Parts: sequence; C-alpha cells; structure tokens
Amino acid sequence: MDPTRNSHRRTILKTLGAGTMVALAGCGASEDEPTDEPSDGTDTDDEEENGTAEEEENGTEETGEDGQVPGADVLGGPDDLQSTPTVEALILDSDQGAGQNVFSPAVVWVETGATVTWDSASGSHSATSYHPDTDGPLRIPQDASPFDSGIMVEGDSFEHTFETPGVYNYYCQPHRGLGMVGLVIVEEVAAGPGTSPLEEVDGAEATGLTDLLELAGVEIEQSEAGYDWIDATWDSYWYSLYNMSTVITLSGNGITFPANQQQEEQFQQRLPQIIQAADADEPPVIEPNLNMAPFTSGAPSFTEQPALDAGDGRPDASTLTWDQSASSMTVSPSSLGWTHLKGITWAKNFQKHAEILPPDLAPLFRSMLLSTMAQVGTVFGLVTEEGGGNFRLNEENLLLGSAFSPGEGLVDETPRPRHHSAMLWFLSNLNSFAQGGWFGYENPEPLIPAENIQMLTNGMGQTTMNAIDPAELDDTRLVGELLGAIGWFGTQTNQDPLQNSAIEYADGLAGRIETNLDGNGRVASGTENQAATQGVVGQGLLWASQIDGVDYTDTAGDVLGYLTDELFDEDAGTFASGAEDTTYRITARDAGDITGGLNAADAVLGRSEVQAQYAEFFNQTVNRGQLQRAERPPSRDENAEFTLPLPPMAGGEFGQATVYNSAVEYDTTSDDWSVVDDTFDAEAAMYLANQDIWISQWGGDFYQGRGVPGESDSPP
Repeated sequence: MDPTRNSHRRTILKTLGAGTMVALAGCGASEDEPTDEPSDGTDTDDEEENGTAEEEENGTEETGEDGQVPGADVLGGPDDLQSTPTVEALILDSDQGAGQNVFSPAVVWVETGATVTWDSASGSHSATSYHPDTDGPLRIPQDASPFDSGIMVEGDSFEHTFETPGVYNYYCQPHRGLGMVGLVIVEEVAAGPGTSPLEEVDGAEATGLTDLLELAGVEIEQSEAGYDWIDATWDSYWYSLYNMSTVITLSGNGITFPANQQQEEQFQQRLPQIIQAADADEPPVIEPNLNMAPFTSGAPSFTEQPALDAGDGRPDASTLTWDQSASSMTVSPSSLGWTHLKGITWAKNFQKHAEILPPDLAPLFRSMLLSTMAQVGTVFGLVTEEGGGNFRLNEENLLLGSAFSPGEGLVDETPRPRHHSAMLWFLSNLNSFAQGGWFGYENPEPLIPAENIQMLTNGMGQTTMNAIDPAELDDTRLVGELLGAIGWFGTQTNQDPLQNSAIEYADGLAGRIETNLDGNGRVASGTENQAATQGVVGQGLLWASQIDGVDYTDTAGDVLGYLTDELFDEDAGTFASGAEDTTYRITARDAGDITGGLNAADAVLGRSEVQAQYAEFFNQTVNRGQLQRAERPPSRDENAEFTLPLPPMAGGEFGQATVYNSAVEYDTTSDDWSVVDDTFDAEAAMYLANQDIWISQWGGDFYQGRGVPGESDSPP
C-alpha cells in the first residue's frame, strides 16, 4: 500500500474503520445511510459550507477531557511506569479521530512484572500479540511470551503479566484489518521486533502501529506497496454494499413493498417484530423504498435535494428516489433474482459479522429486512396462491415469462434461459439460508416455510433442466452461468432423482464447453468480451464440480489459465476483451464474469497469483475507468491514485446514486478510459454486486465460503 495513502491515521481509519457509521447502508441503513447516496444531508451540507470532500469525510475531531483521542491516547511514560493498568477495548459511538474500534489507552508504559488488564467494554474484541504462535509476524521482544485473550464479548476481561522489557505490538482479531492495534512498553523503548520496520504488516493496521510508535518516540518506515489485493477486496465490499442498499431500500426503482392493503397490514405487523428481534429502538430509515421487484434499468439521478439526515440521524428515503421517467418500468426474473440473491448473501454476511460490527449498524435488523424482501420478491414472482406468481406461465411448473410491467402484467411471455438461470441461483441460495437456520430467516418468523422454499427450489431446478436442452445452447457464456446455477442447485436439492438429474445436466453443459474449447483453454462461441466468457465458464465448471459425482476441475484450470495468462494486459492493468483488440469494452456483466472467474481460481484452485491481477483490474476498470459511478466516504481515500466522485458531484442537478454504470471502454493506443453507457442495468449490476461480495473481505475476514456452493450453508 502506497505510504501516501496512509499518511494520516485519522483519514485512513475514518475511511476504513468499521466505525464509519455511513458504512453499511446495508439494507435498511442507519446512521451509515446518511452518506449512502449523495453523501449529502449533513455531509453535503458540510461540503458545501467548507468546500472540500476531505472535510466531509473527516468530520470534526473530538477529544477527551485530557485532550487525548481514544485509540491514540497514552497512559504513563518513561518516568511514570504503571503496575496494574487497565485497557478498554471499545466500539465508540462515533469516530473521534483514531477510528471507532479502539484500545484506550492505546499506548501503556509499564514496569517489569506489571499486569495489564483488558476489559471488553463494548462489542467483541481480542488482545492478541503479534507473534507466529498467534498467526502474525514477531513484534514483541524475542524471548517474551506471546498473549492472546481469544474473542471477548462485552463484559469479559483478560490479564497478562509482562516480565521481559521491550515494546509489545498487539491487535484485535476481529478488527485487525481496521487498524485496531495497541502498544505495551515495558520499562523503555528498546530496539527489537516491536520497533522494526513494518515489512509484514500493511494497510490500516500498519498505519495504526506507525502512529502509536511515533507517540512512543519511535519513527519507522512502512513498506511501500501499490493498490493491492486487500485494497481491492475492501473496495469491492463497499461497492457491492452501495449497489445492494441503493436498489433494495433507497432508489424506488421498482415495484415497492407494501404495494397493496394486504401487504401494508403485513408490513405494519412485521416491522415492530423485526425491531424487537434486533433489539433496536426504531427503523433506521424514514419512509424506506423497499424494492420487492426491481425494474430492469433506470437513471440513478436524484430528483430533489436528498435528506440523508432528517434531524435525528436517519435518512428520509422519500427524497432519494430516482427519476422514474427514465426507468424501463418492467421487471424481469433476472432483475429480481440477482437483486434478492444479493440480499441473501448480505443477510448471511451481516449475521456473520454481527458481533464485530458497531451496534448502531444494526446488522441483525438488516439481515431480517433483507430476508423479508427476498421472500416477498419470491411471492411476487412465483407464488400464485399468495397473490403473486407474476412471472409464471402456467400452474404445472415454474416456466417463466421474461418481463412484467405494473398495470399490464406479463408483457413478454417468452421463456429465456438466462432468467431461469438467475432464479435458480437465487432460490438455491435462499434455500441454503432457510435450511441452514440463519437468523434473518428464522426471525421474526418466516414468510415462506422452509419446506416450501425447498419445493420452489426443486421445482425451478426441474423446470430449468426440462426446458433448456444443453445441446441447443450456442452461447457458451450462458452455458457457464447455467453451470454455476446447477452447481448451487445440486448442493441444495433434497431429492436423489433431482441430484442425479443435476449431475447429468452438468455433464451435458460441460460437454458444450468442451466442444467449444481450443487446445490452449480458449472458449469459443461466447460473448464479445472473451475475458468475460473465460471467467464465467471457469467459475461455472468449478461451481458444478461441487456436486458429488461431477469434476471438471482440470478443464476449469485450463479455461482460467487462458484468462490470466493470455488476456491480462499488464500495461493496461485490465483484461483484454480479445487477444487482438485495441479497444476493450467492459460491461458491468463482463466485470462480474471476470471477477467470478478470478474468485474461483483463488478460492477453489488456490491460485493466489491472481490476487495481484484482480487488484489491478479493479483499480483500473472500476476506479479509474469509473465502472462504479460514485463512492461514499467509507471507501474514499483522497490520497488514492484514483478516486471516484462523491454522489453530489457525480452528475445531474442533485447528484447520482453510488451504483454501477453499464459499460466502459479502454483505448490501448491513447491509454484512456471512457464511460460509454451510463444507464443502470439492474441485472448486470446486481450480478456484479454478488460476485463482488463473494471475493470481498471485512477487516481481513473474507466472505464465508467465497460463494462456492455448499460452503456457506451453516451459520458461523
């Protein structure tokens, strides 16, 4: 990581900290929502008054009564050695300048034989020394004993006695990647591992340690690195979140819930139950635009001045709606399926991190709300008995039409394979969520019983396999996507005959790939972007190989090898759309396919060398190329090589939402990027947002299972 990107701890930890309350505009959003769309409300007001985005991002630094900032405070000194100090591990209500997840005091001077006590005062934390025995580099005195409290919940304490003089560096396991670090100095600052250059530590934790060592009078150099894997997978986390939260809870670009009197009664009954189950005080958003059936496209421009802080810290979503005159006003199974698959993946993610996220982010509230919207969307599309089933062409099976328009009904009754594929991915993941007993599904109570979700999943799998003959598929990109869908279905069906059919179907799809496979791993007959074809086929083959009795790992290795070895343009830092192309056109869907392939290569094949390629691809295509049209303060670093505009400056009279553009192009002759389609394609954007979360990490903790079928069925 470039040291200029981390020159100021307050900036980087404000940007990267779990404590940025703008952070998880997740689904219902809370205080983090106020900077979700246009970084307006209090943020834009600050920006307009003060004139800089940096001031908006950094806010106002607060200090304690002694003038010290929690997370950058010192207890004792060389002439004031402590014997029984206590350090609190905290999640602050707001970032006071050194992050929101902090040790306080962050630097403690003690005498030999002193016992330090760590109290977990709020949230879940650990006190873990940097030592090979605790999965870290050695940054305590050579002969000293390492220490590790394990994860402490609120109210827990841990003690360690320090017998060896020197400097001890330690960290919090859940928040290590967010810069939650501390120092214990025994007797004096002496040369040793704890004062050595930070060659094996980077990112926010390196910044934190550097600043704390400077407080102790030690100046060290950080290792230099560019935009790397950790940066890219962190940004992908945020961009996935921005796109998901915008579409499901803020934009209003779709058929919103509640849509009728029956749903209104259901909503009024369910919302208090969600609040109670989440132990929350109130909904974190005023007038949310809960999207049960997203329109296929739209223009993400605001139509009025957004109110991201209506006076009580909550955004008023009624001011965040998009310009409906530019919307398609139609819903497809793919726009619904990919959107609510995104909701389910995030519902799982919120539960997994519930203990390490700031309480004000209300992750369990978000998990339940996303689950609710996924189930409501399922009813809308498939369940005729509950007044839905709007995509269904008959009562005998789950054959689907392709487009629904409010007031008109089905306006395209032609079944299309890509829509069945998207719905099969979604339902299989929803089934994993329900059968696994995840919190967001079981609370406050399911809208669709788990056995019914299983029936719908089985029915969609059966219908898809009956209706779509692999031998008749000419588009290998579609074949790759279907392989991924059938991989998920094969790990979720509870019927042996259907699993056997899934095995046969996967073999049939893989046969189509092998027919179109060149000797060097190139897949013919795909989309215009060759890299996208390679990525989706490679991922699909590996996902299908998770079914017992299916194994196309070697073929996937060849396919992904062609992607990484032949199509990565090192000069451009992105993937060529074709070996002979001089202009690379990359759509949001293409980026999703490429991301999926790289994620599969790393997570399943163990090809860690693709991590550097992904970092360059993301930084060039998504950041520099502006495939993502805007970002918010949590992901923004003013010192980064490429920054995106904050929403108020992203275009239009009132700004634009933080979502993907449809397509960008790179000219190899001029080394220029340009946005060539700035509309919002819900199908492509939500597909990419799913691939983004699967490859992403929160504070160094990657998404559970990385999207691999069967690897995220059980809650942590």
